[in-house]
Amino acid sequence: MAAFNSDVSDEGPLDWIILRDGGIFLYWRSELLADDLSWLKQNGYQIVSFSTGEWRSEYEMHESLQEALTFPDYYGRNLDALNECVWDDMVVPDAGGLVIVFRGYDRFAKVLGKRATDQKSTAEIVLDIFARAVRYHMLYGRRLIILVQSGDPDIRFGPVGGQPPRWNQREWFNKDRGV
Repeated sequence: MAAFNSDVSDEGPLDWIILRDGGIFLYWRSELLADDLSWLKQNGYQIVSFSTGEWRSEYEMHESLQEALTFPDYYGRNLDALNECVWDDMVVPDAGGLVIVFRGYDRFAKVLGKRATDQKSTAEIVLDIFARAVRYHMLYGRRLIILVQSGDPDIRFGPVGGQPPRWNQREWFNKDRGV
């Protein structure tokens, strides 16, 4: 897909706003996520959704990602292999784009917690991998968007892909998430 037109404003279309702000948006309310997914689908995006709150291990995460994102059989089911596959093997269409939705991400983050040898949790590392993939695919004119739904309205992540994931514009203020 071609770059956005130069006449796009800061209030511009949803995909431009998400990609301008790093490619990852957080959601608390499922109805706001549904509204944005509807807009993205109407504008040619393919949607791949994961119920991450059901993942009970990193292995389950890798199995789910490999199946839905059609990673090759040799996928190593570890974070290094995930990083490689989202760059080299994940298909992001030239027309429209691809939206990956992680639902219940707060539960996934709690299940895995902090890794013993890392400062970041597995949940943060996964977001970091996908944030870098957003930029990589954009270099080739392909639009990849990551939407993360959390049942915790106060969930926080450190910088991923160089900057922290931002709340969507309708839940930007803590008061809009009941915090």
